[in-house]
Amino acid sequence: MKHVLLTVLLIAVLACAGCSAPAGTATPDPVSQSPESEFALNESVHPGDDFYAYVNDAWMAGHPIPADKQYYATFTEMRDRVDNDLHALFLNASAVPAGDADRNITLIGRFYLSGVDNGTIDREGLSGISDLLLAIDGIDSRADLTATTIVLLEQGFSPAYYYWAGVNPEDSTEVVPALYQGGLGLPDRDYYLRNDIGSVELQDAYREHIARVLMLAGETAGRAATDAETVYAMEKALAAAHLGAEENRDPQKTTNIYTLAELEEEFPAIGWGTLAAIPGSGPVGEVHVYQPGYVEGLDSLLATAPLKDWKVYLRYRLIDQASPYLGASFEEEHFAFYKTTLYGVPEMKPRWQRVVNTESELLGDLVGRAYVDRYVDPRTRDMVSGMVAAIRETFDERIADLAWMSEPTKAAAHEKLAAMGEKIAYPDQWTDYSGLNLSDSYVANVRAAKAHSFIHGPEGLEKVGGPVDRSIWFVPPQTVNAFYDPTGNEMVFPAAVLQPPLFDPDADPAFNYAALGWVIGHEMTHGFDDQGRQYDKDGNLKDWWTEEDAANFNDRTALLVAEYNAFEALPGLYVNGNLTLGENIADFGGLTIAYHAWKKAENGSADPAADRRFFLAAPIIWRANDREDSLRNLVLTDPHSPEKFRVNGALFNIPEFYDAFPEIQPGDVLYRDAEVRPVIW
Repeated sequence: MKHVLLTVLLIAVLACAGCSAPAGTATPDPVSQSPESEFALNESVHPGDDFYAYVNDAWMAGHPIPADKQYYATFTEMRDRVDNDLHALFLNASAVPAGDADRNITLIGRFYLSGVDNGTIDREGLSGISDLLLAIDGIDSRADLTATTIVLLEQGFSPAYYYWAGVNPEDSTEVVPALYQGGLGLPDRDYYLRNDIGSVELQDAYREHIARVLMLAGETAGRAATDAETVYAMEKALAAAHLGAEENRDPQKTTNIYTLAELEEEFPAIGWGTLAAIPGSGPVGEVHVYQPGYVEGLDSLLATAPLKDWKVYLRYRLIDQASPYLGASFEEEHFAFYKTTLYGVPEMKPRWQRVVNTESELLGDLVGRAYVDRYVDPRTRDMVSGMVAAIRETFDERIADLAWMSEPTKAAAHEKLAAMGEKIAYPDQWTDYSGLNLSDSYVANVRAAKAHSFIHGPEGLEKVGGPVDRSIWFVPPQTVNAFYDPTGNEMVFPAAVLQPPLFDPDADPAFNYAALGWVIGHEMTHGFDDQGRQYDKDGNLKDWWTEEDAANFNDRTALLVAEYNAFEALPGLYVNGNLTLGENIADFGGLTIAYHAWKKAENGSADPAADRRFFLAAPIIWRANDREDSLRNLVLTDPHSPEKFRVNGALFNIPEFYDAFPEIQPGDVLYRDAEVRPVIW
């Protein structure tokens, strides 16, 4: 769970941006080959009116969204490449006789074979989760309800909340359990609370989905319709207790450390003693509760809602979460709602790719180790480390030159930057899977992998009560993503994101710095964005700013909020500048720092043509075609701005961009006067 909560470059739903034709771009013809011969530019678009379209329209016209994807982007190409590599690994592993392979390869092959065995999966039906269904049916008391909810949690099904081992934000040297709100089938609490026509139609479609799932599980149509209303009412009650997306970005609101005794007294129905006694968990003294209001609401429902309603709710939640690993009818229904209805995707990915994605996620390091051995260029780590050092040095120099920040705060900022850790490509120590046993059942293997990770994984409960291990990676190396962890004060760049077009050991430094350099600068800047700046050099939630400096920072970031609030993603739907503020700060600061680091690496070259090539290369990493439904969900729920505005929003705040493109002048659509261009980092 932790990697979902970290300040990331691209969270899963980032790529939930969508529109089957390029959204909001100009007509891509005529496309001409520019003097910068690497780029096919849309000369019908003035760069000052839409730089994103000017650079990316030709690519977008040539890359329509495949029927099995909710968007198609640079990062999609990279993920597909990784999926193909992993598929080859899995096929090879599954072809090796068990006696001729080491145990890890055998596990990789066995998981894959179970996932592509459609006949066995269909014949198995619900039998792979029958023990959990029986446990739900057997609930006869509030104590049974609490215990069964926790049993589901241990088996990888989180019916009402998420629970894992995390760093204590108030003491970043210790590991405590963390609890985060959950329990919803729709993407966000506001989906239950909005009452516009489109939202009501989606709510109706969701209730119909619930009923269809219950009918597949054996209920009559009438009973399923009644039970669907019960499930929806329970979820709506839970949604009312959720914090909203903007509030969840506030670490002051979401850092709440309770002793176990306090929780048992204040929220007794949750079953804290049972949670603390989960087999394999370390000793629990304190718990980090992200949303106490949600826990209060959940506690009330656990204590008062009829047991029969809870049984209906838990049964549905279990089956729906298990559906991707059950027979074809369950998987197809799950896809029909969560991909087609929500995001407009008409077709499933091929079976092999769905299994590859699942196996890669659930057997992270087991798969990652084989991936690194076969596919990672040995030059990558050292070269990327050199780029990180150059960008860090540039950032440090820029902090020293800030006119708006006082010397005491600068000193603390220098210390934090110097202490910021970096993890590049892959870990030096891998997760131990010696306790994991697999079978020929796909859903049983999914359960086994989830249960193993719940105790022994990077966020496994066995770590509770012990010291923080800074060597742990929270994502495997085959992850096409990067992130900054504020409680660890560290950046992580997995191997799979260190590939073209973001990074190529043989590429022109201008391209590497414009692409991967932007990503590195982005993650580094997250340590100093509106959220990250609230943590000190050791990862503790601690104010190290003077009051005046904090006010200066907020004045500057307010300019970004206003800028992004004015970006219209779809007719009448605007970007939320407050929700996306942290990512917008990181995009703006990251590209600025990457540019100056590249200039320093080029010995301060004043060649305007070189600068143009740098700024033309930068938008390439955000190329994307977006489905309209997916784009709408992105804008409503995601802390990242749509790709187009990540480019246009950042570039038009950078003074050197205007120097490189003197044809951009006042009066152009995106031109920003100097007084409204923030100076932050």
